Amino acid sequence: MEIIESIILILSLLIIANIVSHYFVSIPPSLLQIAAGILAALFIHVKIYVDTEWFLLAFIAPILFNDGNNFPKRELWKLKGPILGNAIILVIISTVVGGVFVKWLIPQLPWAVAFTLVAVLSPTDPIAVESIAKKAHIPDKLMHLINGESLINDASGLICFKYGVAATVTGAFSLKNATVDFFYISIVGALVGALMIWIFNGIRLYLINQGVDDSILHAIIQIIIPFIIYYVADDILGVSGVVAVVIAGILNISSSRNMSTFTPEIRLVTSRTWDLVVYMLNGIVFVLLGIEIPFAMEELVHNDNINTFWATILAFIIWIMLVVIRFLWSYIYSTFSNNGDGKIKLWSKARFDDCLMSGISGVRGAVTMVGVLSIPMTIKGGGAFPSRTLLLFIASAVIIFSLLGATFLIPILTKNSAPVAYRGSTFGADAEDLDDDDEPAPIALTQNEASRVILEKTIKKLRSEMDDGDTAVYSSVIAEYLYDLRNLGIQANNPVKTRQISKRRVRGKKDAELWDICFNCELDAVEELYDNQEISDESYDLAVRKIARYKKEIVHRSYNQTFEFFYSYFRRSYLQIKHIIYRSVNSDEIKQINQDTIKISIAGAKKALAKLQELNKSDHEDVDDNLIYIFQRHYEDRLELLQGKYRGRSPQFNSERMNLEIKALSYRRAFVQDMLEQGKISKSTANELRQNINYSEEVINIDVD
Repeated sequence: MEIIESIILILSLLIIANIVSHYFVSIPPSLLQIAAGILAALFIHVKIYVDTEWFLLAFIAPILFNDGNNFPKRELWKLKGPILGNAIILVIISTVVGGVFVKWLIPQLPWAVAFTLVAVLSPTDPIAVESIAKKAHIPDKLMHLINGESLINDASGLICFKYGVAATVTGAFSLKNATVDFFYISIVGALVGALMIWIFNGIRLYLINQGVDDSILHAIIQIIIPFIIYYVADDILGVSGVVAVVIAGILNISSSRNMSTFTPEIRLVTSRTWDLVVYMLNGIVFVLLGIEIPFAMEELVHNDNINTFWATILAFIIWIMLVVIRFLWSYIYSTFSNNGDGKIKLWSKARFDDCLMSGISGVRGAVTMVGVLSIPMTIKGGGAFPSRTLLLFIASAVIIFSLLGATFLIPILTKNSAPVAYRGSTFGADAEDLDDDDEPAPIALTQNEASRVILEKTIKKLRSEMDDGDTAVYSSVIAEYLYDLRNLGIQANNPVKTRQISKRRVRGKKDAELWDICFNCELDAVEELYDNQEISDESYDLAVRKIARYKKEIVHRSYNQTFEFFYSYFRRSYLQIKHIIYRSVNSDEIKQINQDTIKISIAGAKKALAKLQELNKSDHEDVDDNLIYIFQRHYEDRLELLQGKYRGRSPQFNSERMNLEIKALSYRRAFVQDMLEQGKISKSTANELRQNINYSEEVINIDVD
């Protein structure tokens, strides 16, 4: 009963704090949530015991998983150097340099305790950073760096903290053992996270492959993934659960190619469920933080041997020290890493401002509080842990100083005072109310048949407008509708849905014939390049073998569906790993093969397109025009990508495409209404069709966000 009461109380405080935040938009919700927790602790005497293990499992694991999943993968790769530098090297430097400074500042602290304090203060808090940094327009690169760093430095900071505590308790410390253990639990934790998310990705894709498309089921699977991964890594295998869930989040199915496998309803429900979960967990973390702060400070306030005012000054000085260390590291790193022309520019006003903003944005939060609260009461031999009360007070005060400093100084540096956009604070509009009564009968069309008619009309409408708009944008949207139309035709015989043609899963005889024609064109292109000595012998052999394998496997195999799915999944994963390893070991050789492969792919795509255009102009009754169109889009996309003209990731192209998708959905709504008024579909069928359209539109909005 006490647990239920505590949950209700915390959620009530969260709701009140967030309601107040709408009236005081200049104050980050995180500060108001902390204030709500402090007031509850002071006046209602609420006290909740925070255990480090369950806190990391229940709160930090899902939040970091979600952050890793939503982090832009391209930016993560581009900033891998600065992110790893800030998350690992900066944490170690802060611990060592800061520990020496704290020992000088507070001579009575043992060396191990000084290092322990700075270690627990080193990690930045991803939740706090997200809550405060979005108040102003921070440069995208800096924002990505702060968020990326926050994903990893929890592990490095907590590991340093762990050894600081162990050295204090036991009185012994081995740098060699600590270093080996650090790399062991980090690397093995990353491998565990990668392996387990690979398994979960396979399970989710297999369920879709088998036609299990229950949106609620998929949302639940997504939610429990980080809890299982963290528990297995941390409790069962004894490695870093934090690193495991971060890597799992980064490698979770999130690319557009894989996400298109899932229906719009699954994507929408999963996304909104995560919004709800993260919204509550973020708020609860800061409310708990507020509840714990008064009790962390209580002992010091009532301790006659320690001056509270002087302790507050010490905390402020230590926060300034952390900002300075972070600023100096960022400035030095950026000075020597951004010199592609070979010239080192020691002074830059813009770089100074960015690095200062980076230093101030190093907000401390829940992870620091949980860590310091886990400090044991006694050491080996039964004595009290040295200056534990002072450590709790300083850590709590540094958290508050960092939150206040970022809140007031970041808007000044960016000259922007826009309201805080708190993650998970907004939700989409409610779905339309559905009314299933008063159905007229009889009705001619089923939902499947009506969907087919609507898609055909929408495609016809878009094609009629194509000459007046951007052909590439219209072609990409029309091709997507043709994929959906094609899926409707095969849905009765095969529940598997796909948004793209595939060499590995041929849908029928017509597909096989068209693939065979295209592969022959690609083979002719390879022979022509080889005869002209434009590619190497090895590249020629590799291309011929690859095309021969595809031609051999082009007819749908007689394996059962489960075997075929797992065979394809394992093979694809193996080839990806093999490619990464081979590329790193034989860089020069792989560069030559890659150059030849690009030549082969371009030449093959051109020949295949020429043949498809020839078929399209001729009266080829054996092949459906829509199928030819889909193949044309496949090769056109490949050609644009290889020639550097691919606009699929261009902001302008994406914006135009999303506008056209929304326009196409409005056509579909109009066609649904027309069919309903003409009595061709029932009211319930119309409602189902409208709901699917709403799901698709909401997914577009999510992609925009």
